[in-house]
Amino acid sequence: MAFGDRFPDVTAIAVGVSSTVNGTVEEFDREAAAVYEVLRDCRETGRTALYFSTASAGMYGAPDSPGTEEGPVFPQTIYGRHKLAIEAAIAVSGVDWLVLRLSHLVGDWQPPHQLLPFLVSMVKSGEVTVFRNSHRDLVDVRHAVEVIDTLLTNNVRRTIVNMASGVPEPIERIVRGIESRLGVEPNWKVVDRPSDTTVVSTEKMRQLVPAANNFGFGPRYLDDLLDRYVGPSADKRIDGPTPEVVRTRS
Repeated sequence: MAFGDRFPDVTAIAVGVSSTVNGTVEEFDREAAAVYEVLRDCRETGRTALYFSTASAGMYGAPDSPGTEEGPVFPQTIYGRHKLAIEAAIAVSGVDWLVLRLSHLVGDWQPPHQLLPFLVSMVKSGEVTVFRNSHRDLVDVRHAVEVIDTLLTNNVRRTIVNMASGVPEPIERIVRGIESRLGVEPNWKVVDRPSDTTVVSTEKMRQLVPAANNFGFGPRYLDDLLDRYVGPSADKRIDGPTPEVVRTRS
């Protein structure tokens, strides 16, 4: 059943800046204007606004940020600051709302610029640029859908919930996992950078969605994701064009 059929009183706001690294002022303005328009419509019609924010290092990367929804947040990038500002506008909009701070989703039919298809295409190109000390929290889109369904069904409103695995994976491990499943050994160029290990709290999500305790988050979760979406039995729908540089989400 489609989202709109299950939750006809909810408007999901999935607009966003296409690049988390190179977003322009015009793109940020365009997203804000679209969100404000939806909020005005929700206020007039009594609908609930569901907004997809970020749980990336851009939001939670500060050393004194605990990675919790209610804790202090000091975004480290323009992208993170923009998302936090949108969240604040939603909270005072006068509508019912729910904000999900998402980590990196993995699933079928992803656009080529998103993390996993981007890394897959880079590995296939034979040349890989890896930023040492980079970490990424990956979540199967199927689990994200289950979390959203449960939260909306249980009428969870006017709150922020992290949607993450809580396990930041080294980018080197992700790339090596892709290589082993594709049977490819590309040339590596390693670029040193400061560590961006960000541990996102999943406590609130697990409390509100008990089924999340059975998603398998932990040491094997990355392997399960790569087996499903990159392994020999995977449908190669995540293929993307060969990249020129690595654009990791910050």
